[in-house]
Amino acid sequence: MFDLFGDGDDHDDRVESQADLLNDLGYSDVRADHTSEYPDPKKRNGRVPDVTANNPFGHDPVVEIDTGRDTSKRDQRQLSDLSSGLDPNKNLIHVDGDDRLFNGW
Repeated sequence: MFDLFGDGDDHDDRVESQADLLNDLGYSDVRADHTSEYPDPKKRNGRVPDVTANNPFGHDPVVEIDTGRDTSKRDQRQLSDLSSGLDPNKNLIHVDGDDRLFNGW
């Protein structure tokens, strides 16, 4: 089947991998979109991020994963909407292209 927005399986696998990693690192209330292993993240500014979690050490990550080579206009709108709807104790993290976690951290 044709996937209008790229390789959905790769995206979903990366979403689950990021959620698994955060869970393994001791983050609580890990939520991930596109997976049955985790509950869905809560909407932020009308958008559902790919992964969210509560950080035991400070700012909570809100992760958006982009598996394409370039960030599309649709992805840019998603990132902008997510960013403008975040609480001060949250960090928007854009994982792009071949980055494994947290934009290369």
